[in-house]
Amino acid sequence: MVVYVDELFLDNFCADAALLYCAVRTVRGDVSAWRIALAAALGAALGTGYAIFTLYYALPAAVDFLLRWGVLLLLPLPAARYKRAHTCLLCALAFVGYMAAFAGILTALFARGQPSAAGGALAYTVFGIPSGVLVAACVAFAFLAEKLVRRLLARAEIVACTCRCVLRLGGQVVEAEGFVDTGNRLRDRRGRPVAVAERSALSALLAQAILSRRETEKIAVRTVNGRSSLPAVRVDVFEIYCGGRVHTIEDVTVALSPRPLAGEYRLILPASLAKEKDFRVREGKDAP
Repeated sequence: MVVYVDELFLDNFCADAALLYCAVRTVRGDVSAWRIALAAALGAALGTGYAIFTLYYALPAAVDFLLRWGVLLLLPLPAARYKRAHTCLLCALAFVGYMAAFAGILTALFARGQPSAAGGALAYTVFGIPSGVLVAACVAFAFLAEKLVRRLLARAEIVACTCRCVLRLGGQVVEAEGFVDTGNRLRDRRGRPVAVAERSALSALLAQAILSRRETEKIAVRTVNGRSSLPAVRVDVFEIYCGGRVHTIEDVTVALSPRPLAGEYRLILPASLAKEKDFRVREGKDAP
């Protein structure tokens, strides 16, 4: 029997490297190419050696299961540096999840993807697929997983979907429930993010802005019904409260909607104003 050890090692190495990279990125670890390559080489060596071993020796099913899954859980250890133990555990679980997803995709596409001996040669890769194609599939999987992780992490930066907001202009103070909308990408003429509020909710601030002759502007809005514009006013202070913490922003532009907003909230906040890193534990008295 002929065993193509080079192809066996290459397939394992590329799959391990791609999935370890995805796992480390998922837990926001420091990606180190040499560490991932070292861990992938170790995994490929163990995988290749074990595949050859099982050709000549049969192990009990329980032992085989423990060996395979034990290696999968331990392989992320040398792939990166972890500041906390639970981060390492999460990375290991992410690696196992990516491995299961990748294997599941290949199995779904090629049902005969099992190690087999045919014509005196070991066909360890997915049946009928050259190693180069499998390597390309690893790269494509890592690329798509990277895109997915970036989107998930971007969402995770937002503290919550709804927040209590306090707006201050001159001596007037208005409180309203706000909804964080990742689709709100409005900008004022300074290029800063714009919140949208029901006009009736900010009637006191609007009156104060008129009395004090505050500068106003028009914010261009594109909807399913076409293009329009909303009047906007700048508030002195915009406070966003969430989970005992507050994010205070000065000189924020708020566009005024003549129609009520959907839901129980009266403000639509851009996601850039509600990022986790910007919030601080509130000090002194709570907001009104």
